[in-house]
Amino acid sequence: MNIQELEKTPIQQVGQTILERIQSKNFQIGQIVDMILEKGVLCQASDIHLSPIAEGLRIRYRIDGLFEHLVTIPSQYQEQIVAYTKVRANLMSHKREVIQEGRVPLKISSNVENPHLRGRTIDLRISIVPTVLGEKMVIRIFYPQQALIELKDIGYNPSLLANLQKLLFDLQGMVILTGPSGSGKTTTLYSSMYEIVQKLDRYASVVTIEDPVEYTVGRFCQMQVDRLNGITFARGLSAILRQDPEVIMVGEIRDSETCEVALRAGLTGHLILTTIHSGTSYEVITRLINMGIEPFVIASAVTGILAQRLVRRICPQCEKISYRPERRILELFRDIFDVDNVDFKKGKGCPKCENTGYKGRTPIAELLIFNEDIRDFVLKKAKTSMIRDFVIQKGMQTFLHDGIQKAIQGITTLEEVFRVVSYKEIADVAASCRKQLAENLEKVET
Repeated sequence: MNIQELEKTPIQQVGQTILERIQSKNFQIGQIVDMILEKGVLCQASDIHLSPIAEGLRIRYRIDGLFEHLVTIPSQYQEQIVAYTKVRANLMSHKREVIQEGRVPLKISSNVENPHLRGRTIDLRISIVPTVLGEKMVIRIFYPQQALIELKDIGYNPSLLANLQKLLFDLQGMVILTGPSGSGKTTTLYSSMYEIVQKLDRYASVVTIEDPVEYTVGRFCQMQVDRLNGITFARGLSAILRQDPEVIMVGEIRDSETCEVALRAGLTGHLILTTIHSGTSYEVITRLINMGIEPFVIASAVTGILAQRLVRRICPQCEKISYRPERRILELFRDIFDVDNVDFKKGKGCPKCENTGYKGRTPIAELLIFNEDIRDFVLKKAKTSMIRDFVIQKGMQTFLHDGIQKAIQGITTLEEVFRVVSYKEIADVAASCRKQLAENLEKVET
């Protein structure tokens, strides 16, 4: 199967072809591994999982946040597949009881249809851990062109986008991005810095410290954490502050020391962009306080918190068809908006989306802008629920609003919103702010 055939063939059929070749015993391990890696890239997977299970080596692609099964390779070939991939990554193929990490550059043929992949070399980063059934390998795929998506093309609603741009162009204070792993935080960080460089290049020196540097971008200076040489987030950030920067991106806040240095930098006329793991925008405040940061520092330094999740988009190539979401989902959302008077849409399924009805992802997001009221809540160490209820009463659009609106518009489905916003989050917000949620949604619709 050549690269053009591989690109056009559905995932399940590729998996069947791999299995047939193995069963015929007329194959080379290298060819099988190449098919696995190339198909993963061609179908725009974010990760390839090779997991040892009782039946053999299960291989799955994570596409738009969900797993797609490729094939389960018989156990007798499991070690050969893993060993060959290790060799490609310059790892120790004979050691099976140690954790290993490596990289594989994968050159994509210039004959593929996808212009973003044609002739490109894709960076594959490999993580291997030993398990009781053998080595588990996860391959993260980095697509260079995705690093510089313009903010306006990410998918934020116009009001949120305008407010976010205002925070960025002020060039002071700290803007925090939050969300679970794989929620697009890194993409937003790079896009934000690119926006600043594009609009304010004469006024802003942009420097980053990351672990690791995921994309190399020529328009700003990037530093990588290197603990062996004493470069931690905190020490690197302290050094950057002596480099006359206006904008500093700290890849992730992982400890109180880094957080303290970053916040104080935001107080001294720098714009700090960073990420932290939390659920919602208002929960970040509690997280920072629990890290031991003084409330007055948070209130003074933070200017905004952007929280987001990613939902799958309805495939643009598919025919959109009307449907009714599952009853349990309709009942859950019935308290928030009139589900009976909405013509919900979904994708019918086509070869471009592997007949899933979805292709690509878009964020559902909320932006908490710090004003005097929010700063007062921070200083008083108010409960998360109090802050949540207040901002909704004041008309802030939560990512629940954003998700519902995008489902009504036919951008995504209500099932996708339910998948990424937990039942508890929906129920808690609806119970405390049901009326205001509905009113806010009506304002957005008009």
